[in-house]
Formats: sequence, C-alpha cells, structure tokens
Amino acid sequence: MKSAKEIIPLLTWKEKCAMGSGEDTWQSKPITRLEIPSLLFHDGPHGLRKQLDTSDALGLNESVPATCFPTAAISACSFDRELLWELGAALGKEALLQEIDVVLGPGINIKRSPLCGRNFEYFSEDPLLSGELAVAYIQGMQAQGIGACLKHFAANNQEYCRLLSNSQVDERALREIYLKAFEIAVRKAQPWTIMPAYNRVNGVYACQNEQLLTKIAREEWGFEGMFISDWGAVDDRVQAVRAGLDLEMPSSDGYRDAQLLKAFKHSQFEERFLDRAVEKLLNLINKCLRPKILSSENIFLENHQLARRILAESAVLLKNESALLPLEPQSEILIVGELAQKPHYQGSGSSRVNPTGLVSLTQAMAACSLDWDYVPGYLIDNQDDFADLITEACLSAKGKDAVVVVVGLTEEDETEGFDRPHLELQSNQNELIKALAEVTPNLVVVLQGGGVVTLPWLDEVGAVLLVGLAGQGFGEGCLDLLLGNTNPSGKLAESWPLSLADVPSNNSYGQRYNTPYLESLFVGYRYYDSAGKAVRFPFGYGLSYTNFVFSDLQVSNDKLHPGENLTLKLKLTNTGAQIGKEVVQVYVSAPESTVFRPAKELKGFCKVELQPGETKEVEIGLVYEDFAFWNPETHAWQVEEGAYEVRIGSSSSDLPLRIVVQLEAQSATQTPDFRKLTPQYYQLPQDPADFSLEQFEKLPGSVKVNDPLRTPGNFDLNSTLWEARNYWQGRLVSKYAMKAANRMIVNSTDTSGNTRRTVEVSTNDAPLRSYNMGGISMNVSIGMCHFLNKHFLRGFWYLLKGSLKK
Repeated sequence: MKSAKEIIPLLTWKEKCAMGSGEDTWQSKPITRLEIPSLLFHDGPHGLRKQLDTSDALGLNESVPATCFPTAAISACSFDRELLWELGAALGKEALLQEIDVVLGPGINIKRSPLCGRNFEYFSEDPLLSGELAVAYIQGMQAQGIGACLKHFAANNQEYCRLLSNSQVDERALREIYLKAFEIAVRKAQPWTIMPAYNRVNGVYACQNEQLLTKIAREEWGFEGMFISDWGAVDDRVQAVRAGLDLEMPSSDGYRDAQLLKAFKHSQFEERFLDRAVEKLLNLINKCLRPKILSSENIFLENHQLARRILAESAVLLKNESALLPLEPQSEILIVGELAQKPHYQGSGSSRVNPTGLVSLTQAMAACSLDWDYVPGYLIDNQDDFADLITEACLSAKGKDAVVVVVGLTEEDETEGFDRPHLELQSNQNELIKALAEVTPNLVVVLQGGGVVTLPWLDEVGAVLLVGLAGQGFGEGCLDLLLGNTNPSGKLAESWPLSLADVPSNNSYGQRYNTPYLESLFVGYRYYDSAGKAVRFPFGYGLSYTNFVFSDLQVSNDKLHPGENLTLKLKLTNTGAQIGKEVVQVYVSAPESTVFRPAKELKGFCKVELQPGETKEVEIGLVYEDFAFWNPETHAWQVEEGAYEVRIGSSSSDLPLRIVVQLEAQSATQTPDFRKLTPQYYQLPQDPADFSLEQFEKLPGSVKVNDPLRTPGNFDLNSTLWEARNYWQGRLVSKYAMKAANRMIVNSTDTSGNTRRTVEVSTNDAPLRSYNMGGISMNVSIGMCHFLNKHFLRGFWYLLKGSLKK
C-alpha cells in the first residue's frame, strides 16, 4: 500500500470522514478504490476473543478457541518483565494465526479499589509495576507484527455507570498515579494504539479530551500511534476528532460519519484534524501489512504449557506454617471444593476466552496418577443446603496427612460492567474451612479469584496459596506448586486490607455521575504505609519454600545532581535448601517537606533466581527523575532538594537495606505548600471515611460534574433509560428495549451465567448512543430518544428505519 502522505490527497472528504469509524463491530472501513484494506481488532488481554458474529461487542457468544492465560491480576504478581514479554509474544503468535491485526490489551488501570469488577484484567495498584509490565507485554506482542492496544486511558477505575461517570481527580494524583503507567508504556514501548476510556476525566469524556490525547500523550510523551475509542465510548465525534481521536468503534451505521462531514462543510473544524486521524489509521495499516512469520498449529500446545508456567511463576504463597507445603506425592491427601473440579479461571465480559483446553486440579491429579481423594465440600450454585457436604468433607478429612481445600470467587463476582458489592467469599466456603480446621491442623487453602477477599479463618489454617484467575492450565500449575516442582515466587501486586472499610477510596467509590478521588495520591500501600494502618498482607508480599538474605548495599554516589543516574548494588543469598526466585524491590522515601508525599514509593524491581546456597550481586539503576513529584502550580515535574532514603527488600513492609542519598534541586522553583488548605493529606485520617470533600476540592485540577436534571422533552442520546424511569414514555421505551434485550439473551451462546445481567445493565444504565455496541442501529437509538421526548411519529419512523436496515 502507498504511504499515508501519498494517499490522503486522493481521498474525498466523505471518505476521510468514513474511515474514522468502524465498518462493523470489529473492522475498520476499507476504501476499495484505493486498495486500502480494513483492519481487524479483537479483545485480549489474557487470551484472544475473536467473535465471528460481527455485531457482538459484549461477549455474549462463543468465540474462536484460543489459549486462556492467567489474567493480569495474577501474572503481575510475577514481577517478571521477561515472563510478560513471553505472554505478549504468545498472544501475538495466536493473533497471526487468527488473522487479527490489533489485540485490545493490555489493560493497565490502577486498582483504586478492590471492588472494581474488572480488576482481574489489570496489573496493580502501583503505576511503576503496571507500566513496566505493560512495556514488556507490548514489546513481546509487537515483535510478532501484531499491534497492542493500551487501555483504558485514563482514570477508568469503576464499572458502575462506566459510560456516564466522571473521575474527579486532582492534578498530582492524575499525573503521579493514574497517568504514570501509561507514560512509562508510551515512552518505552510505543504501543501501536491506545484506547481512550468510557468515563469523563475532570468533566471531559476521555475520547474528547484534548489535554489527554494531544497535549499529554502526543506532544509531551511523544506517542506516535493511533487512538481508537473504547466500543461505544464516543459522545461527540466532532469534538473527539478535534481532540485527537483517530478511530471510533464500532460502526454507527454512517450516522456519525454524516455528522462529521456536515460539521466540516460548515467549517466547524479544520481539515488538518481530519487528515491527522486518517494519517494515523493509514500508518497503522501499513505497519500491519509488513511481512510476518506465521506460527505452526503447535503454538496452542506450547502456549498451554506457557500458561501453566506463568501461573507457577506468579502464584503467591500467603502463609505456610511449619513448612506444610510442599506436599509429598505419596501422602494421604484429601482435595475438597467444587472449584478444584470446576475452576473459576477467568472473569466474564469482553475478555472472556473460549479456551483450547482446561485442566482442573482433579484432572491434573489423575494425569499424575496421584491416589488422592476428592469430595466437593460445597456447591457454587447452592449456598443454602451445604451442611451435609461439610459433614462429608470433615469425615473424609479424618486421618489424612493434609487437606487441600480450593475456594474462591465466582464469575458473578468478577465481570465487566459490574463492581463487587463486598470482599467476602461465599458463606458456605467460609463455613467449610472453619469446620475442616477443627478436624486437621494440616489444612491448605488454595484461593481462586482476581482480587482481594477477606480471610476470617486465616489464623486457623496451615497454608494459603493464591492462584488468582489461573487460566486454562490451573490444575497443572497449581499441582506444580503444591508438590514443590515449582517454588512459589509471586509477590502481591496489590495490598490486602483487613476490611473494606480500611480502603482509602471506600467512602467515595462508585458514584453514578461524579466520583471524587478524595484520597488523592494515597492509593493502596501509599495510604496504608503513610497512615500507619495495618493490613492483612502488604504490597509486594509473598513467601517461598526457601529463604533469602539481603546484604552489602552499595551506591554509586551519595549525591545526585540533575541528569545523573544512581546505581544500587547489593548481594542476595539463597540460604535455604531449594532453588528459588526472589523479587528485589526498591522504594524511595522523600524528605519532610511542605509538599505532601507518600511514606515510600516503589521505584525499581527485578527478579533473581538462585540455587541453594548461592549468592548473586544484584544491580538496579535509578534516574534523577525517579525522585520527582508533580507540581500542580507549575504543571511540571520537580525534584526537591534534600536527603532521600532508598530502601531495599522483599516487600513494602520488609526492607532491611537502607541508604541515604542527597539530591540537588533541578531549579529554584518553590515547593508548593497546601498545609493550610488541605491538612488531611499531611496527617492522613485513620478512617478513610474522614477524608473531606471540601479539602479535596481545594486541590488544583479536580473538576466536579453535577448530576443531570432531566425533564420531559429534554432527553438526548446521552440519556439512559434509568433516567427516564419515572416518566410513562420512559417505561414504555424501557419495555420495548427489554423485549429486544431478551431476544439477545435467548440467542446468546455464553455459558457463564452473566448474560442476563450484562444485557440488562447495558440496556438500563448505558446512554442510548452506546447501544450500537450491542449491534443496535443508531437509528433505533434516535427513535427511542424521540419517543422519550414525546415525538412519537418521528420516533416510529426512526425505529422502522433502523429495523429495516438491520
């Protein structure tokens, strides 16, 4: 194909407008007269979801089989860049076989709250860890000639009303927490595409946010790729193109193309914005047309083994009293739990994969000829009648050398479009564990799930192994860990609080229209450590079957000037009897100042493998900018002069090595002082409910969005049926919409059990403009809008027009 600069002059205005939106749900528009092909986009991020149904963006129907890898929530616990590179490469190789051009992943949104229903798709609460792992993933995928799509840009941290909500976040928190991972990934990996999110950021929809797309990503970070909207995220295409959006997905049946052309003809925006979008798309097409090396069909067998290995390298050993683990194969072992036989190995929604194979723990046991017994202990779909199952499990446990009980969350707990209402396991699972703990002291708990859960029985069990959402190799990878074939080396990528009430965002999380980020910078361990608040498990925590000793920290220089780098050297020794891997974590604590800072922040990490008794010298580098904070008064990064403490160890709470480095300021810029305006950020409240909205709104940068006031005759395509529920015409339209939704449910091939919930929420809480995400014609949405405004004849006309087109 010709270059973008050669093609653009040959395109008509109408073609330029048309190229900026989808041909259907998954493809861009081709221009056949100029031999411009379409591109094919499909979901990741932990496995491919190629939908043969071109109208299904919600994941309601079965997709083409692909490897289901462990989800990001657990693979991030590997703290292993090389492993994430392998994951990205493996996904790229499968995408080549499925003729996919761009994979929609990775997702790197910060885990502001453990309640976010999509946290299983995201890496961490920490931006450095998220960004570095994203870099490796992107580089691995794009090395295969497949484009990665970094998402969801930005401050997209809740599922509830995700197409309407506004993330009200102060400028420092936005820069240091919510944008930092994206900045790292863009500067180091140059993803071919970035996906702006559904939500508003400080009052402006992400897809229409010129500050985010153009000023920050393109001009400041140097992003060279294409911006592609999240599916159904565009509110105003004209504003979006002007702001820097290049491609709207999915198709709007030409509706927004016509709007864009009309606005252009009326001189509402300059042609250079249109040309910019077309150029970015053409550049991406040319990248995707480069010659590639196809993998053989054996890639699926290889990737299954990779999925198994990723789990084994990522699982986190949370407790192991008296070295209960690993188990001896010849021991008398009882396996308990329905999830051992029917694992919860991935979440639901657009990331749901149709696996090429799935191995449960009981199947893995059989394949290894282990003579271990199994009883269900509980049933996921029946939480009422479980007494007999618990009695059976306790009787079977008597006389066993050890009991392994597999428990976890369910697909209803973890699905796109919904946030979790609590952090609890099912009550029947908790009751089972408590009962078994009275029968045997050698009780091992294996935890499945993509997020934090409370553990009321923790003190009563001998060992706890977190496998997360383990992917299709769950059984084999879990058994590798239980038997000690692999030594656990995972570290928690998010803090585990004692209770939901301790979460810093708990009092302000998940609002319908406006969600204030009251805690500012103090997300996860940045809050717990700074407030001196106890947690169940700290960030970066994870045990091993062996032991490690950190020693002999040396630093290249004890004074750092602008433009200089710092090299840290230390010795790490495996003092145990097994081969193992340890994650060396580097944190920095800033000096006391007039600007509030977290007690410490992760600034570097690496994973090291050691033989028993082996010592290695480990080297980690820091740059001057690692010590910076964002100054919201000058709108720039600033390094403050003073003595910084560098701490190194195995978790955020276990840092035996410490050294002080003196930094010289890069300029004479005065450090901001908000102590009088916002004292809560200098002395953090012990109860997060005490964060003051009034003080938060005095921080620079945050913009509140008020709840819309709807009256009859004042509905538009950004309205929801929930907002129209109190009007008779709203109830009538809702009844019509739910009848259509029920047809989608009946025709769905999704077996996860979440189809009805997903469709009903998408119908009631999503704006009318986004219905095209479910394959609904824009004309139908326009017709419904006219009905809500009591323009019935016009509404009937558009409904008929939309129905005939479909």
